[in-house]
Amino acid sequence: MNHADEFVAALMLVMMASSMYCFWRARRGKISYVRQIAGVSAMEEAVGRATEMGRPVGFIPGNSGIQDINTYNSMAVLSHVARIAARMHTQLIVMTPIGEVYPLIEATVHQAYMTEGVPDLFNAKRQIRFLGSDAVVFAAAVSRFVEEEKPGSMIFFGTFDFSALLLTEPGARLGVLQIAGDPSLFQMPFFVCTCTNTIIGEEFYAAGAFVNPDPKMRNSVLSQDILKLIFVSLILAGLLLMHLLPQAHRFVDLIKSYK
Repeated sequence: MNHADEFVAALMLVMMASSMYCFWRARRGKISYVRQIAGVSAMEEAVGRATEMGRPVGFIPGNSGIQDINTYNSMAVLSHVARIAARMHTQLIVMTPIGEVYPLIEATVHQAYMTEGVPDLFNAKRQIRFLGSDAVVFAAAVSRFVEEEKPGSMIFFGTFDFSALLLTEPGARLGVLQIAGDPSLFQMPFFVCTCTNTIIGEEFYAAGAFVNPDPKMRNSVLSQDILKLIFVSLILAGLLLMHLLPQAHRFVDLIKSYK
């Protein structure tokens, strides 16, 4: 398809220009606006509620591996929650079914406590827990944690599988304030039914940029939005041409018929 080469090349140049523009803004320290996300704003309330009740906060960063970009987005939100918990001197319990992610979680939470100036409050053995790699076993372990330790709030932020409902149902039954975020829309109906707040679809990626003070994270969201606008504009232009071209041909044929 040689006729498509020029169009694809032009589109790639526009995408590169968009990314370079956003990178230039980040280098100059300009932070792009990211609208507030209700689920992210509710995280501070969730930690505050657990603090008032004298109970821990549970956090589950999903079941994605160390090479998955969603894992690092989860770590950005985990760092945000950990900083709030450290500031309020509230115990944070992070549970994971992925062994290779354990060191990353430990480093993220430890850094958050150091940032808040309370590294002595961090206890890796107590706060970071590997509960098994089997999805059903992990869900059962989380259910036991909720029923025995009765956390003040639970936050689920990452990629989840069929066990999503098994993870959130115990907290919903006990009236625990729960917040869930997942980039996949397949699990969201279960989270909507059992959680107080949900972070849906692309909000999952915007949340990581919203809580991260790094200008590069914010401007990466701007770059994605620019590309979306470009693609939407091309789709609308294509639909318009599809509608107008047949009408133009008919008009030309009508003019020729009068000659």
